[in-house]
Amino acid sequence: MISRVGKEGYIVYWQATRGTGRRNHVFPGGTSNLWIMIKPQEIADLSKKIKLITVEDTRFLHCNIKTINLLPNVMAAEKAKAAGCSEAVFYRGETVTECSHSNVHIIKNGMFITHPLDNLILPGIARSHLAKACVKLGISFTERDFSLSELFAADEVLISSTGTLCLSADTIDGMAAGGKAPELLKKIQDYVMEEFCESTGYVLS
Repeated sequence: MISRVGKEGYIVYWQATRGTGRRNHVFPGGTSNLWIMIKPQEIADLSKKIKLITVEDTRFLHCNIKTINLLPNVMAAEKAKAAGCSEAVFYRGETVTECSHSNVHIIKNGMFITHPLDNLILPGIARSHLAKACVKLGISFTERDFSLSELFAADEVLISSTGTLCLSADTIDGMAAGGKAPELLKKIQDYVMEEFCESTGYVLS
C-alpha cells in the first residue's frame, strides 16, 4: 500500500471488523473486513511545547448513548481544540488515566511515572517505546497511579502516541506546568526520535 502512494512521510492506520452482515448484536460470522487508511503526516517537533486541559473520565458510564465507546474521547478532543489545546487529560476521581487519543506520563525527581497497563487505559505503542528508552538510558521508571495534584506538580508532563511520539506540555488548564527537568526530557525525546528514524527510515527535515 505504501509503495502505491509515494515516498513521503505517512501514517498507516488499519482496522479489522468481524465481517459484513445484517444489523444485529451478535457477530455475523464469515470473513472479516480489512480497512486501511494512509495519509501524509510529518512527525511532530518534539521541542515544541503543547497545552493540555483536564476532563473527567466518564467513559463506559454512558449507557444512555447508543454508540461505540470512542464518543467520549471525541468529545474530549473537541473540548481541547475549542480551548486552544492539543490534548485532554482524563481523570477518575483524583487518578489520572490517559488522554483522549494519547497516553500521559510525568517525570518527578528523576523518575518516569506512567499509569499501569490495566482496564482503564489503552496500551499505546509509543508508551512501550518510552519505557524501553528509560531502561536503555538508565532512567528510573515505574508504572503506578498518579493523581491530578501530582500532574500539576510534575517536573515534566509528557504525552505519547504514534503520531506525536513524545511531546511535553507547558500549560494545563491555563496554568504553567513542567519545564523543571529539560535535560532529562530532551534525553528521552532524542532517544525516541533516533529510534524512530532508525526503524522507519524517516529523515528529519
